Formats: sequence, C-alpha cells, structure tokens
Amino acid sequence: MVEEVKAAARLADLTERLKAYKTSLAFSYSFLIWASVMIGLPLLHTAIMFSPWFSAIRPYHPWAFFITVGIAVALSLALMFYLLNRLGIIGLPTPKIAAAAWSLSFSIPFALIYNLLPVLGLWELMPVAWILSGGIAFTAIGLTIERILVRERLMFARPFLLMGLLSLVFSVPVFHLALQARPCDYVVNGAVVWSWSAGPLSAMLLARALDMLASFIASFYTLLTAERAVFGP
Repeated sequence: MVEEVKAAARLADLTERLKAYKTSLAFSYSFLIWASVMIGLPLLHTAIMFSPWFSAIRPYHPWAFFITVGIAVALSLALMFYLLNRLGIIGLPTPKIAAAAWSLSFSIPFALIYNLLPVLGLWELMPVAWILSGGIAFTAIGLTIERILVRERLMFARPFLLMGLLSLVFSVPVFHLALQARPCDYVVNGAVVWSWSAGPLSAMLLARALDMLASFIASFYTLLTAERAVFGP
C-alpha cells in the first residue's frame, strides 16, 4: 500500500513537471514566432523600398508600412495564441487572468503610443514605436501571468520579463537614432526614387536587428531552463 502511494505521488509529480516543461517550450517557440513575423513582414516592406517596383506604391508607402506593422502584430499574436491553445496552456494560470492580461497588455501600449506620437508631432518615431510598445507589453505579461506561473512552478524562467526589459533598453538607442533628421535620397540610374531622413531609416533596421537578438536570447534562455522542469536544477 505504501509503495502504491509513493508510485502515485511520483506519477503526479512527473505529470506536473511535464506540464511545466511543455509550458516552457511553448513560450520559447512564442518568441521565435514574434521574431519571424513581427520583424519579417516589416523588413519585407522595407526591402520593397529599395526595389525597382517601389514607384508603384510610393504614394501609399507610409500607410502601407503602418498597415504592414499592424498585420504583423495581429498575425504574431494569433499564431502565439494558436500555439498556446494547441498545447493546452493558453488559460494558465486561470482563464480570466490570462484573457485579461494578454488582451490588455498587447492592446493598450500599442494603441496609446501610436495615438500619442502624432499628437506630440513625433512622426519620426512612428516606424520604430513598436519596439517600445512591445517592450511594455512583454514586461506587463512578465509581471502578471509569468510571475504567477513561476510562483506555481509551471515555469522555471522569466523570458517575458527579460524580453520586455531588453526591448525597453534597446528602444533608447533606436529612438535616439530615429530623431536624427539627416536628409537622404535613394537614387537609381541618376533618378531620385524617394527622399527621407537617414535617422528614421537606419532606426527601422536597427530596431528589427535588436528585437530579433532579444527574441533569440529570450527563446534560448527559456529552452535551456525548460529541462529543469523535468530533471530539476
């Protein structure tokens, strides 16, 4: 009888450890999704700026870029939610807390910042404001859902908090570069294709490079600590 109780306890403990392992893996993949889609689509749009076909969309370029960013954010979140739902952890720690934290954390920062910048006349920051918005969103998740998951030993890492803090730190040099209004022209065969400022253009590329680096760090860190869920420290 004693041995059966011990076996049942070991089985229950292993079940909880596997659940924590699956949770860590899911969040690790979430950062790869964010980096691939959130960075890939806007980078694709930037590549079109330097292509021979840019003249066809030049009149619609600013709005096309912002729409691309919006689609990237929406698609990233949709894929992340699909992954978490597929692995059965989207409702952790509780369905109500998870629904409120995810929706508010990723909607309020983006809506607030992208509505505030035009009012302040900081149009140069619009193409790179997503890195600050994402930093706030990830930090909010790290201080709510992630904190509870770690407390309940459903996770053994703090990747969302790490990603948020890295994004907030990286947004400083990105914003500083974006505010450097140095006129530049893109010339093809002696003709000016478009004119812009070198600061915002460089900041767009820097933001994507730094955010991809932050996503890799958070994902790799989560993956390395996931085995602690099963094998212990």
